[in-house]
Amino acid sequence: MRPLTLKLTNFGPFLDETIDFQQINNDQLFLISGKTGSGKTMIFDAIVFALFGEASTKDRNEGDLRSHFADGKSPMVVEFEFELRDCIYKINRQGAFVKEGNKNKTLGQLSIYQLEDTYELRESKVNAGNQFIRTLLGVNSEQFRQLFILPQGEFKRFLLSKSIEKQEILRTLFNSQRFEEIQKLLNDDVKEVRANIEKRYHTLETDWMDLDTFDDTVLKEYKEVSSRQTDKIKALIPQFKSIGESIQNDLLAAEKRSIEKFEQAENLLNRNLKLQDAMTSLEQNKQKQEALLSNENHIKNQIKLLNEITEVRPLSNLLDSKEKLLKKHEEIKKDKTETKAVISNLQRQLEDYEKQFEKHQKLSETIEKSKSFIENSKIFYNKFDKYKDIYQQRENLNYTYAELKSTYEQQKQLLNQYIEKLNDREPDYKRNEQLNEKIHQLDYEIKVNKQNELNKNEYQDLQKRQTNITNQTEHINSEMRALDAKYEAIDKTNIDLNNKQDMISKLQSVLAIGDTCPLCGNEIHEIEHHIDFDELTKRHSQLDHIEQQRLKLKEQKIKYESEWHHISEQLHRFNLDDLEKTNYTELELTKDNLLKEKRLLEEENEVIRNLQEKIFNLRQKSHELELDLKTQQFKLDENTLMINDFENTTQYTDVDKFITAYDNSLVKVNDYQKQYEWLVQQLQESKNALSLEMNNKAHLDNTEESLQKDIKEADHKINNEMNRIGFTSLKDVEHTINEIPNKTKIEAEINKFNQEKQQFEIIIKQLETEINDQELRDINQLKKDYEQKKIQLDHAKAVLSEHNYKLEFNNKKIDNIYAVIKHLEKELQEQQEVFQLAEVLSGKNEQKLTLENFVLIYYLERILAHANQRLSLMTGERYQLVRREQTSKGYSGLEIDVFDSHSNKKRHITSLSGGETFQASLALALGLSEVVQQESGGIALDSMFIDEGFGTLDQETLETALDTLLSLKSSGRMVGIISHVSELKQRIPLILEVQTEQYQSKTKFIKQ
Repeated sequence: MRPLTLKLTNFGPFLDETIDFQQINNDQLFLISGKTGSGKTMIFDAIVFALFGEASTKDRNEGDLRSHFADGKSPMVVEFEFELRDCIYKINRQGAFVKEGNKNKTLGQLSIYQLEDTYELRESKVNAGNQFIRTLLGVNSEQFRQLFILPQGEFKRFLLSKSIEKQEILRTLFNSQRFEEIQKLLNDDVKEVRANIEKRYHTLETDWMDLDTFDDTVLKEYKEVSSRQTDKIKALIPQFKSIGESIQNDLLAAEKRSIEKFEQAENLLNRNLKLQDAMTSLEQNKQKQEALLSNENHIKNQIKLLNEITEVRPLSNLLDSKEKLLKKHEEIKKDKTETKAVISNLQRQLEDYEKQFEKHQKLSETIEKSKSFIENSKIFYNKFDKYKDIYQQRENLNYTYAELKSTYEQQKQLLNQYIEKLNDREPDYKRNEQLNEKIHQLDYEIKVNKQNELNKNEYQDLQKRQTNITNQTEHINSEMRALDAKYEAIDKTNIDLNNKQDMISKLQSVLAIGDTCPLCGNEIHEIEHHIDFDELTKRHSQLDHIEQQRLKLKEQKIKYESEWHHISEQLHRFNLDDLEKTNYTELELTKDNLLKEKRLLEEENEVIRNLQEKIFNLRQKSHELELDLKTQQFKLDENTLMINDFENTTQYTDVDKFITAYDNSLVKVNDYQKQYEWLVQQLQESKNALSLEMNNKAHLDNTEESLQKDIKEADHKINNEMNRIGFTSLKDVEHTINEIPNKTKIEAEINKFNQEKQQFEIIIKQLETEINDQELRDINQLKKDYEQKKIQLDHAKAVLSEHNYKLEFNNKKIDNIYAVIKHLEKELQEQQEVFQLAEVLSGKNEQKLTLENFVLIYYLERILAHANQRLSLMTGERYQLVRREQTSKGYSGLEIDVFDSHSNKKRHITSLSGGETFQASLALALGLSEVVQQESGGIALDSMFIDEGFGTLDQETLETALDTLLSLKSSGRMVGIISHVSELKQRIPLILEVQTEQYQSKTKFIKQ
């Protein structure tokens, strides 16, 4: 993340301030300087507030950030624009506050934008926006303070923090949660597998206990074996099968014997029951036969009646036909009477309509005149509004025509005046373009000469700087040669024994003359002090001092040489011939003369353009007026023509009078036509109705004559049929006809009698054959024997069925047991290595480390390795950061100790002085950022801000720490430092100065 701009409103001492970090350019290291309390730290607070809604330290709350001098109605707002992974984002966060005059707090607001041609809104809600920022940066506020902003009081927190605190930071930076997820997934799989295995053991135990022993003593003893002894269970299972099958065979034989006895008793009982039923049925059927034969005479009479009904049906049909003919003859006579009355009425009505029609025809001549008037005037009547308007428009048209003609003549006169004034002149655009080209060329030449003058000044400055750097380099070479001479002059004999005095003293205390030396293996002749350790220490110190001076001079030399080569490259950019071309005064004078000529030409062209435009407009307007005159003349002619047409056709000069006459004529014609059409319709309808009734009367006469003939013929047929059957009177015929509906009932009664009689005869004969003098045994005794045998058979079947069920149940359980044992053996064999791996990853190992803890230790050791490269340089190879090794559960092994090469021992990190702690914290922070960059864990560390800490360093250590930060410049990282140390102002070329103006502060960048 690289800051671009930071806009502060009512934030701390900044009421309305914008900081443009893009001014930093290539000077990646810059100093934030200002008086105490001017608001330097508030810049860091503003960045953290914009991102996370918090201050840069835990000691300040959001409410402490608002300016005390802010307007009571204006909010505290921070707008932060930054670049991250080649994308530009803008965050606008408004703090919560109680507006003046209100009791309730105005809630904070948050808007997040991303630049895509224009800024596009990404989030506008506080909670969702906070989550969006955490996801975008990959860190929370605590971790941000450790990596990006190292504020006062919190700079050394990561160095001194406990394992659990480091674990939260490291696991976010390196995404080590995935290893915890792997461990969790593996443990879940192991738990699931173990649970499945335990379920199988439970299923095995259930199946084993469910096996039936058939009350067999041996099988009951087998059931005492534990279900987890799978091999023994597999050996015992065949016994359950063999014993069960043996019992089954015995029960099958017992069932067969019971079935044979039951079938014998059942057959004997059924034969006697059948004989008993046959004897009872024979007696009952004989009694029913006698009762049926007592009704035989009634059946004979019914047979006679049935024959008569069959013969009388044709006669009945003839009588019905005659009745219908008589009824129809009466209806025809009635219709004839009604038709005669209707014909008489229609004849009278027709005579009346014919008289009215003759009277109406006499009015036709007058009506024809009215029709002619309506037909000729219809077109004027339909457009009477138009003709009213035409009479009204006649005067207006004449007036408008006169006005247009006068205006047209005036425009023509004005046009001729402008044409004389123009006098055929044209604008000279070609000369204007030539002048523009000359002026543009002169501008370019002037610009080139001015730039040559600037380049010449810059070239001379670079030459002076290069000469100065050459002198400085020669001076450094001279000092380095002097140091080399001093270094060579120092006696280096026994110099490697420095810091080994204690070891030599211990060896002398345990050895005696005549012993063998443990170092060289020779005999010891004397034990005395031959080495002056104080003198050795002094020489060693001198050599170290010279080495440090040489290293410092060497770094300065490298810096000067790098700058000298950079200046040489810049000098090669310049063309020495171009640097002499710096005279642009004459060119500017020539340019002024051309500009004056151009101005006069443009004024002349403008006058000509205006005259041409006026002439064009006047010509166009004159043309338009000419067209309007012609249009108006046409309208006037059209008006006169239409008025003449109206008056000649209608013979009226007043439109309203014409309308009244037309309406009256139209009403008269319509009334006549309606009456005429009505009379024609009535005449036609009366004639049609009279013709229809006359036809109807003729049809009725013919029908009446035909019916009389049919009635006579029917009487003749009825008499012949009565004589044939033997009826003497119509009364006898009617009685027989009345019985016709009962024919089916009579036939059914006769048929039923015959059927029952025949059925009884057959049944009695069959029963007598079936009994055949057989003897009936005691039925009750036979039933008792049958029930006893049935109970015995049911018992045998039940016992066998129960045993078969048990046997089948056992077979299923045995199959299940074999299957479960097979799965158990396979799973235990396959999962053994998985169980062992899960235990190792969960911390059950020699180091007692989980997988994630092991990974975090790996990353911490890499961070310490990078940090020690800078810490060794800053402390003269004295201190190294080392991880404290210990064996315990949880997130252990992340504490940091310091190794002191002077004492050759580790010691607690808190034993360092304030300046040493700052050096270690700085080295650790830089090492952490480097490892994160290498891992590309989704976090872009393009900037770092450090607040204070340099005041605890001496001059030499300060120089070393500053050189370390300057080395970050080559990596392209932006580093901002807040400090009061004056030496930093001299070493850092770019300063963000925070200036106090009474109650508010302002900022500006100063380049040295």
